[in-house]
Amino acid sequence: MDLVIVESPTKAKTLSKFLGRKFVVTASQGHIIDLPKKKLGVAVEDNFKPEYEPTPRAKKVIADIKKKALEAEKIYLATDPDREGEAIAWHLLSVINGGEKKSKKKKETLVSEAKGLKPIERVVFHEITKEAVEDAFAHPRAIDEHLFDAQQARRVLDRLVGYKLSPLLWRKVRFGLSAGRVQSVAVRLVVVREDERKKFVPKEYWSFDVLSSTSLKEEFLASLTQIDGKKPDISAKEQMDNILAQVTVGAKLQVKKIEKTQKKRYPYPPFTTSTLTQAASNRFGFTAKRTMMAAQRLFEAGFITYHRTDSFNLSLEFLSRARGVITQSFGAEFLPGSPNYYKNRSRNAQEAHEAIRPTNPNLKSVRGEEATEDGEKVYELIYKRAMSSQMLPAVFDAVGVDLVSLDGRYGFRASGSKLKFEGWLKIYGASLEEEDSNGSGTSEEKNELSNRIPELKEGELVSISKLLPEQHFTQPPPRYTEASLIKTLEEDGIGRPSTYAPTISTILDRGYVKKEGKYFVPEDVAIVVTKLLAEHFPQIVDEGFTANMEDKLDEIADGVIGWVPVVRDFYTPFIASVETKEKELSKKDMTLLEETTEVCPECGKNLVVKLGKYGRFYSCSGFPECKYAKPIVVGVGGENGDFVADESQLGKCPLCEDGVLGVKDGRFGRFIACSNYSSKPKCKFAKPYLEKVGIKCPDCGVGDVVVKKGKFKRLFYSCSRYPECKFVSNKKPEEKSVLST
Repeated sequence: MDLVIVESPTKAKTLSKFLGRKFVVTASQGHIIDLPKKKLGVAVEDNFKPEYEPTPRAKKVIADIKKKALEAEKIYLATDPDREGEAIAWHLLSVINGGEKKSKKKKETLVSEAKGLKPIERVVFHEITKEAVEDAFAHPRAIDEHLFDAQQARRVLDRLVGYKLSPLLWRKVRFGLSAGRVQSVAVRLVVVREDERKKFVPKEYWSFDVLSSTSLKEEFLASLTQIDGKKPDISAKEQMDNILAQVTVGAKLQVKKIEKTQKKRYPYPPFTTSTLTQAASNRFGFTAKRTMMAAQRLFEAGFITYHRTDSFNLSLEFLSRARGVITQSFGAEFLPGSPNYYKNRSRNAQEAHEAIRPTNPNLKSVRGEEATEDGEKVYELIYKRAMSSQMLPAVFDAVGVDLVSLDGRYGFRASGSKLKFEGWLKIYGASLEEEDSNGSGTSEEKNELSNRIPELKEGELVSISKLLPEQHFTQPPPRYTEASLIKTLEEDGIGRPSTYAPTISTILDRGYVKKEGKYFVPEDVAIVVTKLLAEHFPQIVDEGFTANMEDKLDEIADGVIGWVPVVRDFYTPFIASVETKEKELSKKDMTLLEETTEVCPECGKNLVVKLGKYGRFYSCSGFPECKYAKPIVVGVGGENGDFVADESQLGKCPLCEDGVLGVKDGRFGRFIACSNYSSKPKCKFAKPYLEKVGIKCPDCGVGDVVVKKGKFKRLFYSCSRYPECKFVSNKKPEEKSVLST
């Protein structure tokens, strides 16, 4: 009997289908060895030696694995084909052999300790199919010590940053905060984008379209492109009015030039981890974590290849099978002469790996198979993307028409296109509005599809039947969504496919950012911490520095450099800076958010807004000499977080009848309380805060639809009359929010 060890029970179940009765497959259920949770666990003076110990939940698993290992003739470590998988394999080897000592054998040999134990071999496969599994077991290899060292270096670096920098944040800002190499950069991106939005000054501009009509009453749209031979710059209504006085309904335009061309729309490359999470976010509103959980189950069930990858490569076997399916399903006219290959331009892409693809090109969906509803949706995305990537481009007949006013002053352009050959859109779908954010389609191209140009001749006159001036204002840069933040992290070389989802979850769970709809908004604590890190620990939040560290981790994995020098080069200046800043920084300065003109009632100095344990509060600028402070309670109509006694909205306190009601920030979020409520309340009246969305409950018609926060801080919508009315929805209404009392 041979023993095979994988990470998860699902993967073990799938693998058992392809292995005979000679094999027993068991699961480690993730990492069995890790750094301790309650101490640093890194011997800094001893070359940063990690002090590993079994994870609390892994003790029974380790005992079971050791027992099965003693009964086995041979042992195979079949964990995932990445750094984390290699680390799990290395730790499994260490516990089976009774310790954590590395094998002294050369990298090329199979791993087998000289203790009389059975041979222990490492097998790797990027898809759980019969062919891939058989090939992996036919060609086992040694533990890749360099790959393990890269994971170990990342783990040690993150532990050093977290355990040395986080306590400084506790003392200088607020207890419970954390810092990290990747998470702090992600938070900074959100904070910087919000600052750009606040500083943005919108500018007015106008566009001008006309609806033109031929003598046969065929209408088409044309846009103003020239005024007196120059590109129009219409920045005020007065300019637009002047144009409208000269270009009127009924006026003639002459067809000056007609261009007929063909345009090609090329297929997208197959998915990487980043592009898959972006597409699932844009299509289904899935979080990165939700997408990766669905993909994990699909991989373990044998439906897709390994889902943590940044490569666009596809295996020759898949390309051959996919081309056969395309020919059989749609015809040879949809197939290029040779396979399509794609170059990943993102930094540090691991081209030796494969992209995410279906393991079986004939399996168009997994409905009714071993997949969840999320898995069905994610699989469909992966299937369409991978298969369509190997098809010919879509072809459009495009028409461009230049028109000019009879006085020669105003030039217009009409553009349109018509799908001539579907190509890859035969599988992927022709609705360009549904394409993910990595698509090559532009808004101009989308507009062309809806503008059908009639048959025209050069010199022909058409009449203006309708004027369509439109006022616009330049928009600030958009807030980050999960999709756009992951895309930016990938483009800047920050993090790796395995870190995107955990990073997003971390900055949400630790309260650095919140979601408004699908957009990230930084909390006050994010602004304070980012400012502190940027001024005093710039390397922690610098995109270039973090990306360079990822480069070094890759070099460790490739065996180019050792992991200890990389950690030492980072740690030596880092810890010196931490020790210096511990003495220099003042909590008083770090927690200051803004100054006010309000006067302290005790000493006469101005009050300032500071960040406290439960959010913003007023403090005297003379602190610590003057210790006056008061909570900030937000009422309807309040500005700058100030309290507004608006009895028409919230009313007087029903308990003390002296204070008025407002909204407070507390340990568990917002709640409605009396203005006399504080850390030592004169009045203890409080009740839940409910945010209305401006519509009545669609079920009972009596209560209001309100926003609530559920498990894992996810927002959902229910009736204010719950539990009398059971209405619940995950979909956010679009009406403007108001406040419920």
